[in-house]
Amino acid sequence: MVKNVVIFCAGPHARVLLDILKESTIFKVVGIIDSVLGIGSLFYGYQVIGRQNELIKLAETYNFNSGFVALGDNYLREKVVDEILTQKNDFDFITIISKYSYVSDTSKIGVGNAIMPGVIINSEATIGNHCILNTNSSLEHNSVMEDFSSLSAGVTTGGYFKLGRYSAIALGVTILDRTTIGENVVVGSGSLVTKDLESHGLYYGSPAKRIRDRKPFERFLK
Repeated sequence: MVKNVVIFCAGPHARVLLDILKESTIFKVVGIIDSVLGIGSLFYGYQVIGRQNELIKLAETYNFNSGFVALGDNYLREKVVDEILTQKNDFDFITIISKYSYVSDTSKIGVGNAIMPGVIINSEATIGNHCILNTNSSLEHNSVMEDFSSLSAGVTTGGYFKLGRYSAIALGVTILDRTTIGENVVVGSGSLVTKDLESHGLYYGSPAKRIRDRKPFERFLK
């Protein structure tokens, strides 16, 4: 049975997800919920059906109780998820998986995750809720991504790696095996992570070094 779904927040991330969903035999996108675009306007071929604060009414009108929050910023994604659950505590957050990815049968994957084309998730890896694995990134065997964390395009991890909540790994980073990255960490593009990185910091370089502290809820996507 096909499940009706909505996408929250129109933007570049949403376009990639909609491309994946176009070929889905499981999900049917019935509209976009966005706080800026005009209601009734089209976004990437899909109609903007309303605002987030109208969720209960929209769910009844368009017959859905499932969807995805298409925001790249980890903290903002959590904020919107919480706002949705405040209105509908039974809302079903779907995981979107590209058919061009590889996901091991022994991996464990939570809800609300985005797994883009070319992603590899190897044996016994664990992904929490509302994480993003962007194009051609890999999560090696026995590795863990905690809730609201993200890997940018081309990230490579070794086995037994752990990524903390809200942390974001930027483009093309390589992370050695048995390495732990704490909470609210950003690792800059092209870096090489050779050892554990403590929470609440911006790291960059080869090897990656702490550049400065990061405050909770600080944006990393401008």
